[in-house]
Amino acid sequence: MNNFNILFETLEQSLINNEFVKLTLSKPIRKSEALVNVYMRLFVVDDKKVFQLKYRFTSEEKYEQFSLDEVVLELERLLLQSFRAATLFTLKEDLLVMVSKKKLVSYRDNAPSFKNKLPEISLGS
Repeated sequence: MNNFNILFETLEQSLINNEFVKLTLSKPIRKSEALVNVYMRLFVVDDKKVFQLKYRFTSEEKYEQFSLDEVVLELERLLLQSFRAATLFTLKEDLLVMVSKKKLVSYRDNAPSFKNKLPEISLGS
């Protein structure tokens, strides 16, 4: 069983403490697939918090919006099927999540890369 609990607990805590900056998925498992990386940001849509994933392909970009529960499932799916690394950027720390070829999950805390949150952007629905 894969254990992403630390990632999702840290994500939730960063949201509660208003310290979330962004999350990036990188190191694709199969370079033959066109998906290069995925960026997650928090936006406000109609006064609701929405997570937007930007799927960056070699020739295009695709955007999708998710609730917190939906984005947790999507991140877990992407980490198990498409990527070997995720970095959660918060104002308190950067949490690096690595998934081995055998699907073992490991973590490393780093000093925060950001001192300030990214500018807030409201998206129309």
